[in-house]
Amino acid sequence: MTDPFLSVRSATRTLLAAIAALLVLSLAAAAAAQAPGWEEVRRDKGVTVWQKERPDLGMPIFRGRTVIDANVYVLLAILADFDNHCQWMHGCHTAKLLKGYDDFHRVSYNRTDAPWPVDDRDVVLDSRVEVKAARHTVLIRFKSITSALQPEVDGVVRMTKLQGYYKLVALSPTRTTVEYQVDTDPGGYLPDWVVARASQDLPVNTLTNLRKRAGLVDGQYKDFIARWDPAHNPEAPQVVPEPKEEVATDQGP
Repeated sequence: MTDPFLSVRSATRTLLAAIAALLVLSLAAAAAAQAPGWEEVRRDKGVTVWQKERPDLGMPIFRGRTVIDANVYVLLAILADFDNHCQWMHGCHTAKLLKGYDDFHRVSYNRTDAPWPVDDRDVVLDSRVEVKAARHTVLIRFKSITSALQPEVDGVVRMTKLQGYYKLVALSPTRTTVEYQVDTDPGGYLPDWVVARASQDLPVNTLTNLRKRAGLVDGQYKDFIARWDPAHNPEAPQVVPEPKEEVATDQGP
């Protein structure tokens, strides 16, 4: 027979965890509203999107933030699996790993679909990961590089400037705040309607699809997690140091 007091305590813990997550999001949103230059432009599907206009470029910096019911290292494993990025990244035409130095330093290729008559965009990215297990935080920073590993494709515009990050903050062993920011010069001509749609749809749909993907990969990345999650491996590094060549990120909300 189920102890009613245990059921009440379990329900109370669940309610308190939900309240704590809402409080974190509320505080983050308040901070975002006060950040100079950043404007909240959309709330949709549990994702909040901010933008910061760039007078020198036609594309604003955009940032999306949400909470996903998944372990932080599961999300890190999904992000590190470049060959399967098209399973969840919005507008992804092609994604592949070009060179892996180790689990936390990779070079990859990404091509993004563009609506007709706009040309597709592609980019070669250098990605570095910083882990601070004691702070329950993982930062994946990426920036465009020039590389012979992936020749340019006819009819596709190669982006020479793209930088950004994914920031993962564990709220609990099964719940993580995910923040996604991109600052890019897409190159070539883009109609205003394409810019407006892409700068909002990309963070909303990418983070929403990442949430769905996290619910479909149970056990798929167990080897990766066994190596790097301190909860599974006491010898996993508590800190993966910040790389010497940093990816500049705009400080905002």
